[in-house]
Amino acid sequence: MGNAALCAPSLIANGIYKVLYLDGRLEFYTKPMRAAELMLEYPGQFVCDSSYLKVGHRIRGLLADEELRRHKFYFLLPMDLVYSVLTHEEMSSFNYKASKALKHGSFNNLGKIFPVCMFLPSEPKKIETHSEVMNEPGPIERCFKQRSWRPALETIDETPLRT
Repeated sequence: MGNAALCAPSLIANGIYKVLYLDGRLEFYTKPMRAAELMLEYPGQFVCDSSYLKVGHRIRGLLADEELRRHKFYFLLPMDLVYSVLTHEEMSSFNYKASKALKHGSFNNLGKIFPVCMFLPSEPKKIETHSEVMNEPGPIERCFKQRSWRPALETIDETPLRT
């Protein structure tokens, strides 16, 4: 009887992946979902895996048919950031938003101590927690977008070799 009560929360916790929205909302999803489903729900934005973000490298989005994986943290970013070079300011802003959302929107640890008393939402697809990151007074952060590099395609004038 004791084993049955402990199995349910561990199964739910194993299948969770997190998506952080631009407004600071953090949502936990338990059912498999493709990136296209999120992009259709939020037009003008793309899904980015947080493990792909590196300063000085381009921001890659997930392919539309790519499935979101368990134990991963994803950002939903505006389309103008896709394939742009990630700056230190943008990375620190993403880190700040993610840490605030995880601190305020994470599950309470009482579910690990009392798994029988754990309250689950009525819809098992997503567990939504609203972070008050945007409502908190705090330092104003500015993100500067660095344009991606494009080569100048100019003709090269060649002079004949004089001998």
